[in-house]
Amino acid sequence: MSQPLWLTIEPQSNEVLLSLNEPGRGSILRARLPLCPRQPRALATLLESLVAWYGRSLVAVLDADAQDVRQHGERWARLLGELDEAHIEVRWSHRPAAKPRDRFMGKLGDFRSASRMVGLEAGGGQ
Repeated sequence: MSQPLWLTIEPQSNEVLLSLNEPGRGSILRARLPLCPRQPRALATLLESLVAWYGRSLVAVLDADAQDVRQHGERWARLLGELDEAHIEVRWSHRPAAKPRDRFMGKLGDFRSASRMVGLEAGGGQ
């Protein structure tokens, strides 16, 4: 069985950012949509369409710390309700708190490229 696709759903102040990711390839589709869909099943239909298009299951990760989600959690629950649970899993995710920077280690240099290499290899990239 193939690995699922991952879709991040990030509500902003006036729009929703979506990023569809495929394991080993990274981001394969990005979208900016209005914050509130005009039809109640629009988000569910979009997720089901992605599953049908790729023929793979999908994990949708909603930013539960977004202001709109905190203020209107019941609306987001309705938007993500009644999904094909055999192929779509929804996770309400909280962002980890920012860790304080270690000023001592910062003096050793910039290790961002090394960190990207490890992340790429750990994620199965080429």
